[in-house]
Amino acid sequence: MPELQHFQRSDDLDWDRVFAAFDRDGGVIVEGFLDEALLARLQSDVAPLVAKKTPGSTTPGLWTEFHGEQTKRITGLPAVSPAWVELLQDEAYRSMGDRYLGRNEYWLNTGQLICIGPGETAQMLHRDELNWPHAMRDDEITVTAIFALTDFTEENGATVIAPGSNHWEGALPEVPPGTTCRATMPAGSALLYSGKVVHGGGANTTEDEWRVGLHAGFCRGWLRAEENHQLTVPLDVAKTLPADVQYLLGFRSYDPAFGARLGLIDYDDAGRLLEG
Repeated sequence: MPELQHFQRSDDLDWDRVFAAFDRDGGVIVEGFLDEALLARLQSDVAPLVAKKTPGSTTPGLWTEFHGEQTKRITGLPAVSPAWVELLQDEAYRSMGDRYLGRNEYWLNTGQLICIGPGETAQMLHRDELNWPHAMRDDEITVTAIFALTDFTEENGATVIAPGSNHWEGALPEVPPGTTCRATMPAGSALLYSGKVVHGGGANTTEDEWRVGLHAGFCRGWLRAEENHQLTVPLDVAKTLPADVQYLLGFRSYDPAFGARLGLIDYDDAGRLLEG
């Protein structure tokens, strides 16, 4: 059975090795990505949200099954979690977006808590880039980190992933038996993965254990993000955020090195509304 390569975050970690494994397998696990203090603050920030959220999706049909009937999904985190705002500025995390999407040329696609509950079934395997089927290309249009806020285990729903499937042909290729593994990792770790790799949430076979992860991806600046941050983060909160976080959330306009600016107001940067 294939396995993802594990690294331990440290001051001397060779990130070129990390991204070489990312390119080969479509994903890597970096243990200790969050230090103990930041992990504890994130857990504290989100615990009330998780406790009061009802599992399941209100959208009938395919999305009910895809999102999970025993899974809680929560967005709008910059408005309630200072720890998440701090993580959004993490250099190692942002280096993934810079490397694959271009420095300052991407949005936060979503900062979404995915809490897989007892009795949840395995999610359909998929590629994240299928959010934008007409934009798919040879290079990346989206890359993602899943930060483990609890331990990810075989039993509680650790992500299922097919290493190397980022090189497979087809939008939804057949996944042969024995080609997947589980992204098991201790709390504080991060699964970094390609928008091209085939993956899905795992089944939670426990009786009382929730698997809580922070699914936090980037997408190219000329794509519509999954999460509508301008509705989940109030404008008065956005005004208090660091400028680079405002940019990630789309409160400042996309201004690529080459090409047209997007998201303008009166043909000027939307960030002007935050400075008045």
